[in-house]
Amino acid sequence: MDSVALMNRVDTKYLVPNSVGEEFLQSIQEDYSVLTIDGKRLFPYQTVYFDTPEKLMLHEHLRGKLNREKVRSREYVGTDTRFLEVKFKTNKGRTVKTRIRKSGDLSLIEDSEHSFLSKESAFSGANLDAVLTVMFNRVTLVSKARKERITLDFGLTFRSEDGTKTIDNLMIVEMKRDSRHTLDSIAAQNLKELSAHPSSLSKYCIGMVLLNETGKYNRYKPKLLQLNKITNHGNIW
Repeated sequence: MDSVALMNRVDTKYLVPNSVGEEFLQSIQEDYSVLTIDGKRLFPYQTVYFDTPEKLMLHEHLRGKLNREKVRSREYVGTDTRFLEVKFKTNKGRTVKTRIRKSGDLSLIEDSEHSFLSKESAFSGANLDAVLTVMFNRVTLVSKARKERITLDFGLTFRSEDGTKTIDNLMIVEMKRDSRHTLDSIAAQNLKELSAHPSSLSKYCIGMVLLNETGKYNRYKPKLLQLNKITNHGNIW
């Protein structure tokens, strides 16, 4: 895991039903190792996203702005490990992540964390509030042959002051590597054979849309229609 931290990387996501995700997992078990801690391979995550009162980060993402960022805190539930993170998406399609250890409340930016944000983010910690909590389960895989990590996220639940929303039967498969070159990736080849194709998705954006935290999401409607076809119970919004 240390060798594939990939804090500066290229991400490729695939949105598939749980059954396809499980089939994919079986297909790559000989070529990838699975992260195991204390005999466990399935880990719950909790992430809190921060934004300005005007939801500037959300709207920049929804309108497709390049060189955009997210500020979030994350807890690896059950391991007592927490981070405050800045996730920056460059106009070259790379994801650059910086983070520091966090000991306090996930939904608060502590005074001691402001200096980190002033260095790594265009946003001031004093002007950010917690707006969305996302909970999900994750399985993490590492390639035995190349610098590549794969995460499988499912059981997504979103929570804000206005309510809670869960997306069932959706698995987000994400390949994380140091370059765009995927021709030698067994995972990419197997996903193609399963008729799965790359498809972007922001957990933050989809959660805010589903919980009616924004009225401006025209660019996201095709993504909602795609999710409708994957989930079990018709329209998700």
